[in-house]
Amino acid sequence: MLIRVNPKDGLPVYLQIMNQIKHLVVSGALSPGDRLPAARELALELLININTAAKAYTELEREGVLERRRGSGTFVAASAVRSSAGERARLLEPQLDQLVVQARQLGLTTTEITDLVNQRWRAVLGKEPE
Repeated sequence: MLIRVNPKDGLPVYLQIMNQIKHLVVSGALSPGDRLPAARELALELLININTAAKAYTELEREGVLERRRGSGTFVAASAVRSSAGERARLLEPQLDQLVVQARQLGLTTTEITDLVNQRWRAVLGKEPE
């Protein structure tokens, strides 16, 4: 699966996993009915404690993103459909919050941050921001 965690990130690992799975669902990379690896498999793959992976899955199940089928595994819930632009943008809020705080600590202005984001957009995507 396309999940990576950074133990040095200020965000707890289970939240990193949750955010990335939500992103994969919202972007369409994971579709309703897709099977996810068992919590034990995910923990081994990410080199984390199984309880951390299980906690992420439990919280995602509580939010209606995942569903567990006894004897079959964990799947993307049928109700977990592609979200509105506003809902997709909310997934970026934790990263944007970090960016704003770091930019402020470095003394950057709003204009400088905006210019930097536009430059990175062009560098990464090879086109002008929309």
